[in-house]
Amino acid sequence: MHVYIETYGCSSSRNDSEIMAGLLERAGHIIVEKIDNADAIIINTCIVKSVTENKIVSRIKKVQQQYKGKRLVIAGCMPAAQRSLVKKIAPTAALISTNSINDISKALYGGEFVGKKFSKAYQPKIRRNAVIDIVEICSGCSHTCSYCITRFAKGSLFSYPAKKIIKEIAEMHSEGVKEFWITGQNIAEYNYDGTNLPKLIENIADSVKGKYFLRLGMMNPADVFSILNDLIDAYKNGHVFKFLHIPVQSGSDEVLEKMERNYTAEDFVEIVKKFRVAIPEITIWTDIIVGFPGESEEDFFASMNLLKQIQPDFTNISAFGSRPKTKAAKMKKVPTEIVKERTRKMAKIVNELAEEKNKKWLNKETEILIDEYSERNKNFLGRNLSYKQIAVKGSIALGDTINVKITKATKTHLDGEII
Repeated sequence: MHVYIETYGCSSSRNDSEIMAGLLERAGHIIVEKIDNADAIIINTCIVKSVTENKIVSRIKKVQQQYKGKRLVIAGCMPAAQRSLVKKIAPTAALISTNSINDISKALYGGEFVGKKFSKAYQPKIRRNAVIDIVEICSGCSHTCSYCITRFAKGSLFSYPAKKIIKEIAEMHSEGVKEFWITGQNIAEYNYDGTNLPKLIENIADSVKGKYFLRLGMMNPADVFSILNDLIDAYKNGHVFKFLHIPVQSGSDEVLEKMERNYTAEDFVEIVKKFRVAIPEITIWTDIIVGFPGESEEDFFASMNLLKQIQPDFTNISAFGSRPKTKAAKMKKVPTEIVKERTRKMAKIVNELAEEKNKKWLNKETEILIDEYSERNKNFLGRNLSYKQIAVKGSIALGDTINVKITKATKTHLDGEII
């Protein structure tokens, strides 16, 4: 069967699609790049935001209208977290949850698959990028954040065996992969038979030789705080990108308590300060939710002031959107116009901070790993050790390591010239 896979959402979702493609190919099916050439269509969904969910719902309806003779499989987070919605808009589609993708070959022939979790490390996959391998080390989360719908899809924390994780990295590195995205909903919680995240990083570096880099994914500050010193030591390893993605979500302790985040703004600031003292070149990313139910002007300005204080390199801003089944969905909402105005103010600060941070790289020389090609801009994109994205043109190829001089800085990236 010829199968087309369409993917939405995070790196874990992308990893799911790559594994499904690998499993299907192993079962004798053919993965195609164009939907018109497919006998079966898999839509790998995301439900973290209402905007994304609405987009996917429209897409599912359109696909059913345009490709009535083709088999349709709805995969990802939506089948588990929003089953009734999926059944309403696509009653004849097969459903398979993110935790059950090992049954993808069966799903091509119909049915619903919401099975037990399994280790997604060292699974067959078809990677979309020859240089980058996404390595999921755990799934789910033990927290109960009041706004989060993803936990209804992913479930509780499930960590994968360290040996399988290391085996995948070693094998992919031998095949030419040089950048590994260590991912999960909250990788700071990782713990398999006493091996926590810092120990896992140490074991990877000791076991896999050669030149490669690990990009560590998103971590909840509550769990970072409990492993802080060991984690900072792990970040000092030469294989680890100096890049920390640690969502604060709000600068107000009152809002954080309503969110059930289990840390304070002061805890977050202490984490950032300790990382910057130990690793001055580290790049900090964070996330902010604007307009959480009950957010006052004072709460909002606390978030603004927190960003000004820590000056992150980049901040993902999300205007609060109510998600089904969550506690926050029952809370009194902030008026839409107020949320929009606060979001505009927040975006202005975030963009200014990002540009100022990037300007500090002007005229500096740095080594980068070329990990992407932009067909649109006809240039290559690379990352330096601080995980700054740098655009460059020249006679180079994916996987090359080159030295560049930074010639331009914008809020989103840097431009460089080959030295």
